[in-house]
Amino acid sequence: MASVDNKTAALILKQAYEEATLLSDVTASLISEILRGTHKTYRYVLVNALLAKATNGKIDALALQLADGKGGKFDARSLCHNVVVPFEKLSLPGCLGGSNEPFLNKPARFVSLSMKNAVRSGKDKETLKNLINVLSSINTSQEAYDYLKSAMVVLKENHEQYLKKFSIGDALLNVSEFSQLVLDYIYQITDHPMGGEICALLVAELEQMYLGKKFKVVPHKVNESGASSKEVGDIDIFDTEGSIVNAIEVKDKDFSGQDVVHAIDKFREAHLPSSLFIYGKFANFDEDAVFQVLKKKGREGHYCCLISILNYAKLRISDMKSITVKEFVDGLLKFSKLINAKDDTLTVIKDIAANIF
Repeated sequence: MASVDNKTAALILKQAYEEATLLSDVTASLISEILRGTHKTYRYVLVNALLAKATNGKIDALALQLADGKGGKFDARSLCHNVVVPFEKLSLPGCLGGSNEPFLNKPARFVSLSMKNAVRSGKDKETLKNLINVLSSINTSQEAYDYLKSAMVVLKENHEQYLKKFSIGDALLNVSEFSQLVLDYIYQITDHPMGGEICALLVAELEQMYLGKKFKVVPHKVNESGASSKEVGDIDIFDTEGSIVNAIEVKDKDFSGQDVVHAIDKFREAHLPSSLFIYGKFANFDEDAVFQVLKKKGREGHYCCLISILNYAKLRISDMKSITVKEFVDGLLKFSKLINAKDDTLTVIKDIAANIF
C-alpha cells in the first residue's frame, strides 16, 4: 500500500513555494492552464497529486481514494485537507479557490481520475482530459517536484488576483462624504440579489459600522447557516469576550412562517431575548401568517423584529454620525472575502460603485 507522510509533504510544499520556478514545456503550460481555469476542484486535485508524487514516487498520481490500497492508490483527501488546504490559507489565500474540504466535491469522489468519471461536457471535460494527461506524464518524484515548483509561480499570481478582487482601490476617493450616497448605493445594489449574498453583506457591514470595534460581526456563507454547531443566524454578533450577543436572519427569497419559527427557535437556543429578521426586495411571504408567528413567539419571551432591507438600512445610517461610500464598499469587499462570495457578486459590488456616482 502506498502512503504519503503529511509532515514530509508539508515540508516539500513549503520548499516548492520558496523555490518557485516557472517551466515552459507542454506539461507546465497545461498545469498553468488548469490552475488559471474555472474548475476549482481540479485545481486542488492537480496540486495535491503533484505534492503526493513529489513526496512518494511510488504513488499513483491519478488516485483520488485509498480504496483497496493497490496499484499506488493513497488517501488523497487526507493529504489535501491536512496539508494543501492549510498551506493555502496561511501562505497564499485564495490561490486555489478558498475551499475548506475540496475533496468532498463530486469530481474528487471517484476512486481515481478517468475520462469515464461524470463531468459536464465542454470546458470541464477538457480540463479533466488535460489533468489526466499531465499526471500521466509524470513518472518520478523529481519531475513532480519540478512541476510543483512551476505550479507555485501560477498560484502566487492567483493569490495576487484574489487580493485585487476584494479591493476598490482609489475609485471612490473623490466621492462626497454624504450618508445619502450610501443609501443611494444600497437602493441600486439590492436590485441584484446574487443568490442572497448582497443582502447578507449589506447587513453585515451596516451592523459592524453601527456597533463599532467592540463587537465582531460574523456573516456565514449564504445558504450554509447552521453548517457549524456554533452558527446561530445568517449573521452572528459577538462581544470582546467571544460571547454571542445577537443574531440576524437574512432572506432575499420567499419564506414562510415555518422559516421564521425555525430561525427564532435557533435564537432562543442561544439564549438571545431578541433578534432581527431582515428581508430583501426578492422575498415574498404571507404577512398574516408570519406576523401571527412573531406575535406568538413574542408572547413566549423572544422579540423578533421583521424589517425590510431598505428600512433597516435607513435606520442604521441615521444612527451613524458619518458614513462614506468608500469605507462602506471597502467593508462589503472585506466581508465578501470572509464568506468566499461569488465572483459575480464582487463584480456587482464594484461595478455599481464605479458607475453610480
